Amino acid sequence: MKIPPFKTEPYFQSRPWGGRAMADTLGKKIPDGPVAEAWEVSAHPNGVCRVSGGALHGERLSDLVQEEGRALLGEDAFQKYRGEFPLLVKLIDVNALASVQVHPNDAQAQAMEGYPRGKTEAWYIIACGENARFSLGLVPGTTAETFRSALGRGQAQALLGSPRAASGDCLFVPPGTVHAAGNGVLLLEVQQSCDITYRVYDWNRVDEQGRTRELHVEKALQVIDFQARPRVYRAREITDGVSRIVACEFFEMDEVRLVSGIDLPSRPCCSTGTLVAGACMLQSASDRVELASGDSFVIPAGTPVRLGGGRATIVLTSLA
Repeated sequence: MKIPPFKTEPYFQSRPWGGRAMADTLGKKIPDGPVAEAWEVSAHPNGVCRVSGGALHGERLSDLVQEEGRALLGEDAFQKYRGEFPLLVKLIDVNALASVQVHPNDAQAQAMEGYPRGKTEAWYIIACGENARFSLGLVPGTTAETFRSALGRGQAQALLGSPRAASGDCLFVPPGTVHAAGNGVLLLEVQQSCDITYRVYDWNRVDEQGRTRELHVEKALQVIDFQARPRVYRAREITDGVSRIVACEFFEMDEVRLVSGIDLPSRPCCSTGTLVAGACMLQSASDRVELASGDSFVIPAGTPVRLGGGRATIVLTSLA
């Protein structure tokens, strides 16, 4: 079966730190109340997307991978990932401070949780306010002992690295990197399809009943890389071209600043895209898909497409 490119219908998630930025900044239609995450492209069982529009409308992405995995992913990726969709793309609104957390790598996820992969992720900053805060890595000299002691005293914030980042920047977050963001940050997160999170600090927050959120300090201390340091990436600002943001062993991220139009050649593996500004048209040999700010889409392996018909900024992600 030849699968055409398609737009996705997100799976929304709420968290204590969510807000309304997806609607206010992107004009995206979201549920009422604070929204923290929109799982834009996901076949993960904790939040499966569906196809939006076209002949496959309503199809669950997880079912599509099971039924047409080779056509969707490409033969090499299908074999490498054993027929699973290996990426998860999210829009995240961190209106208040999110908890400080860390994720395992593949080997640690397999050993500690029996899950096939860990979580490497990258954050593309769509918008951030003047009070926005990013925490990535730990200050030099921090050890397991000093970090455990600071956690016990409720003073872990003093040991968190604080990189500067602006709209259009990308923060790369390998497994083992302690991280958090908040106070008005809207970002696009690209990650391995894994939902394992070890929460180590929650800013001494309590809920309406005076309860604190569950922490996972002992597991976190097993996976933290105390030498991890933040790295900030940024694409070259070129129009109607593909500009590399960041690449790792699991995915490659590029930025397209669309003015007139661009032809994207076919790739041997699946790609995804999210409009972080503007609107445009995605056209293949057989289909046309209208895209607005905040929309995400999937380009199956071996499918050339054209992006045009409007001005837009698009973040493309391909399987590595």
